[in-house]
Amino acid sequence: MKNPKGVKPPYAPVLLSLKAYERIVGYAIRYANNNINPGKWREVYGILIGTIENNAKVIVKDAIPIMVGDRVGVAYENKQYVDTAQIDTSVHERSIQDKRNDFIIGWYHTHPNMGFFYSVVDRMTQLGYQSKNPFAVGLIFDHCKRESEEHYLGIAGLRLKDPDFGVRSPFTFVDLNYEHDKETMKKKANKVIKLVGKNMDKTLKEIKYIDNVLRKKNLAQLQRNYGLILVPKEDIKITDDEEEAEEVERFLYEWDPDLYKKSYRMPKFREKVERAVSEAYDELDKLPKGIETGDYEILREKLSKKIHALLKKANEWYDKLMENFSKKIENISPFYMYLDTDERKVIEHFEERSSEYYKILDNLNIRAELDLDNI
Repeated sequence: MKNPKGVKPPYAPVLLSLKAYERIVGYAIRYANNNINPGKWREVYGILIGTIENNAKVIVKDAIPIMVGDRVGVAYENKQYVDTAQIDTSVHERSIQDKRNDFIIGWYHTHPNMGFFYSVVDRMTQLGYQSKNPFAVGLIFDHCKRESEEHYLGIAGLRLKDPDFGVRSPFTFVDLNYEHDKETMKKKANKVIKLVGKNMDKTLKEIKYIDNVLRKKNLAQLQRNYGLILVPKEDIKITDDEEEAEEVERFLYEWDPDLYKKSYRMPKFREKVERAVSEAYDELDKLPKGIETGDYEILREKLSKKIHALLKKANEWYDKLMENFSKKIENISPFYMYLDTDERKVIEHFEERSSEYYKILDNLNIRAELDLDNI
C-alpha cells in the first residue's frame, strides 16, 4: 500500500480516541488493578475499530472487549474467531449504512506490570492483522505504567517492522497521539475506572439474572406453556422435572450447527391458535353473500374475541418478561461498553430468542383481528 506522503505503514502515526481509550481502560481495570492481588491479575484482549486517513495515519475510534485470559497471556479459541468475524460483519454493515470507512484496524491487549513489548505469541497475533493490512496496529495497556508517572496514559502502540519475516520480525513503537491532551484523557478515564469499579459486580449480577432466570427459566417456561417457536422433533419430551424441562428447551438459547438438518413440529398451543384462526375465517366465509355488514361485523368481533382470549396469557407473560428484561438492561446499559463478548452474548441471545417468540405472537395478534387485509 503506497503512501502519498512517503510514510511507511509500520511507522504511520496513530490517533487514539477518548472512547477507545476509555473502553480499553474500563475493561482492563476489571482484571488488574491495585485492589486485586497481583497474583490474580489477568490479561484481556480486544479489537480496534477505525480507519486510515490519507494512507498516512490510523485513527482508532473504538475498542471492543473480546475476552479475558490468564496471568501471562490470552489464548484465542475458535469461538473468539467466530465472534470477531461477526463483529467485523457488523462494523462493515454499519459503515455502509452510515457512509463511513470504519473496519477492524488492529487489536489491543494488556500487560499488567510487564511493560510494552511483543512476545512470540503477540507477534503471531500482530502478524495476522498486519499481513492483511500493513497499517494495522497493536495497542498494549499496562495500568502500572499509567499509575507510575503523572499524566502518563499507560498505553503504547506497536507494529512489526517487517511482516515478511513473520514472528522473527522485530517490533517497533508507533507515534501514538490522542483525541485530547493527556491530562484530559487520564481525567476522564479515571471517572470510568471509578464507575466500573463501583458498579461492575452489580452489572454482572444483572447479566447472570438474565441468563439464569429470564432466559433459561422464564422464557423457556413461556415456550412450554404457550409454545409458539417451532420445536425440533427429536427434542420432544414430556417431563415434570424442571431441570430436565429446561434442557428440553435448549433450542431457545443454544446454537446448534445441525438445526437445519432437523425436522420440526408446531407446539400444541400454536396449533390451537392457528386452528382457531383458520376455523374463524371458514365460518365467516360460509356467511350468505347478501348478509348485512352489521351482522358480519358482530360475528367477526365474536370470533376475534375468542382468539384473543386464547392469546391473552401468552401476551401477559411475554409483556411481564420483557418488562423485567428492560429493567435489567436499564441497569446494565451504562456499563455495556466494558463487557466482553461472552457477557454481551447473554444479552444478545435473550434478545434474539424473545424476538423470535414476539414475531410469531405479534403475527397471531394481528391475524386474530380477522381482517381480510391482513391475511
